[in-house]
Amino acid sequence: MRGYVAMGLLAVLLAAAAVSMVVGSPTGRADARLEVFNATITSVTSTGIVVEGVEGELVARGRWVVVADVVKLCNWSVASSYVGEGAALVAAVAVRRDNSTMYVLVALRQGDVALLRPLLLRRAALAHRHTRIYMSVKGVLTSKGGNYMVLERGGRRVLAVVRGEWIKAGAGTVTWSDIQGEFRVGDEVRIFCHHVLLVRPRLSRILGFNAIVWGYSGAIIDLSSGTTLSRA
Repeated sequence: MRGYVAMGLLAVLLAAAAVSMVVGSPTGRADARLEVFNATITSVTSTGIVVEGVEGELVARGRWVVVADVVKLCNWSVASSYVGEGAALVAAVAVRRDNSTMYVLVALRQGDVALLRPLLLRRAALAHRHTRIYMSVKGVLTSKGGNYMVLERGGRRVLAVVRGEWIKAGAGTVTWSDIQGEFRVGDEVRIFCHHVLLVRPRLSRILGFNAIVWGYSGAIIDLSSGTTLSRA
């Protein structure tokens, strides 16, 4: 295992949860660190994953945020269907207790799919910027899904969650699924939002983005096509 990073409260909380979940009531002291490493997944089970070079299973029970065809919050029973055998970038909390070590999976990236525990998302935040009016984010559209799009500018990527109903100029109320075809990969897009969450650099490479934006009262404008949306 490489890349040990102390994660303070995250490690403590996940260590406590992991010990309780896997070995029952703890006795003695448990030490926990977050490890980020390239792995080869050999098996995906109902409770976790097995990777080469690690004894035992990386425990994955619980809730997950999945970024794939859509952004969704789901249990591992659903999230596991997005994971397969093969290469992946993994983040796991190693819980060392007495003479044994167990691992709790906290994030995973495989191809275009990213999984992370909601607790990690909160602890991965470098900064949270909020305004009652709005902020502007502009970038080139690099990918999109059923309720999100990814913008890139200056080598940094922003995940923009765009679920819900919108008012399209000249067309009335629409959903993102109705009009996402009008936002083409390569278009320049400007978003006016209330929240920007900046992700710590070490974890951004696992998640595939450097920031998350949400909360709209302004507009989403495709500067290339002219398509304009405002929150319904």
